[in-house]
Amino acid sequence: MPWTYRLFILLTLLTLNAAHAEWGEGWDPIDPPVATTAPEGKIEVIEFFWYGCPHCYQMEPQLKAWLKNKPEHVAFIRVPAPLNNSWTVHAQFFYAAEILGLGEKLHHPLFVAMHDEKRKLYDKASLIDFAVEHGADKQKFTDAWNSFGVYVKVQNAKKLGKRYRLDGVPAVGVNGRYITNGSLAGTYSRMFEIVDHLVAKESKAAP
Repeated sequence: MPWTYRLFILLTLLTLNAAHAEWGEGWDPIDPPVATTAPEGKIEVIEFFWYGCPHCYQMEPQLKAWLKNKPEHVAFIRVPAPLNNSWTVHAQFFYAAEILGLGEKLHHPLFVAMHDEKRKLYDKASLIDFAVEHGADKQKFTDAWNSFGVYVKVQNAKKLGKRYRLDGVPAVGVNGRYITNGSLAGTYSRMFEIVDHLVAKESKAAP
């Protein structure tokens, strides 16, 4: 084999390796990029989840550990991905709790109830009763659930999932430009290492 041909093969392989290192190391690009809602100077990181997803619950410890050490310039957002009609009810629960300032109080307990206690909380009535069990006022929670504000938030969550080309959860979007998940990353610990890498990448690119 002529040395020139060998050199061509070597350069081709090096080029392919460089491209793979830039695109595909545990994440996918989002094109076109999604507009973010983060304040100026902040990098937006979005967790897409569903309360009925066992993998989302299993990822919670890694997520909590990451949140304790996340850079100050990261704006973190949870989005209950209503990828289908059966998931929408949990998005309504999440945003009703958020509007009433009960998001942190109800978020983890609902995961525990569904996955550790095996409770079948898949409809409006049972979810409102669950919120009441944890201190919510039934009428206020019902009113919040039925409010136009919750409706708008759920519709925006649906649109955001489509723009990120979301096909499952848990997944993490970074600054409207990248998406990663357990399948792409291999492990959830590795996934958050990738998130840190992408945050640093976006920070360097920021004006």
